[in-house]
Amino acid sequence: MLLFGGSIGGMDVAMNSNAVVVERRLSRAIMSSSHGFWSLGGFAGGALGGYSIQNYGYLAHAIAVTAIAFAVIAFAIRYLIAEGKPQAAEHHKFALPRRAIVYLVGLMALLTMVSEGAVLDWAALYLHQELGADLAIAGLAYAAFSGVMALMRFLGDGVRNRFGAVATLRGSALVAAAGMFVAGLSPSPWLAIAAFAFCGFGIANMVPILFSAGGNQEGMSSGTGMSVVTTMGYSGILVAPSAIGFVAEHSSFGPIFIALSGLLVIVLLMASLAHRAEFAADPAPAE
Repeated sequence: MLLFGGSIGGMDVAMNSNAVVVERRLSRAIMSSSHGFWSLGGFAGGALGGYSIQNYGYLAHAIAVTAIAFAVIAFAIRYLIAEGKPQAAEHHKFALPRRAIVYLVGLMALLTMVSEGAVLDWAALYLHQELGADLAIAGLAYAAFSGVMALMRFLGDGVRNRFGAVATLRGSALVAAAGMFVAGLSPSPWLAIAAFAFCGFGIANMVPILFSAGGNQEGMSSGTGMSVVTTMGYSGILVAPSAIGFVAEHSSFGPIFIALSGLLVIVLLMASLAHRAEFAADPAPAE
């Protein structure tokens, strides 16, 4: 599992870095659509995985998924666009980037992905335990959130190309914060489901924009900036669920979702720091 997790992490940085390079070549946004395909993959895996395991066993399922992954990679690898390599230089010891802005962008990704992870992990339990929904209705909170998020990721590149990354991020953060706030105050399951869907409408394009901003930082390669932002961002999904569960056990989920809306407001106020995702700014050569 350590090897698998490490490989997934490295691949995630590489894929997002490659998407940044493609955006530069095309001079338009494609990051949100790329994340939209990720969402579709998660939806397909969730929908088909359980059926396959139940009818054919987990080993057959794992072998089939591995074979499909290798086939897709073998087909796609010839079409990858590589980032230009910097000129050969003296070997330097490992050092973290010195520019503070890349860590601030990473912080924005962290706050966004904490909120995203909270909905994915706890929204159904919130509806079931605190709003009295049965299990079938409670599951719709996750479905509505992730379904709207996947749809908006395919539409988000067009919005970002038209209005710019910073303006799109501001609008998205405002919508996401409003949806999370209403969900935390909701007196009924159906209003909460609608609020979570509205939240997904906003969160959908926040992470792709922040990843683009991280990969376009001045004076560093796309992989270096991306690794900082993705590491900080995904740490939110890693740490937040257990912390939120601990707090909710001693209080309730409603105030937690209200507090998370405040984190999204912070991202709204910091949105101008994502200006490197604007295509008007040509990224400087990497060190």
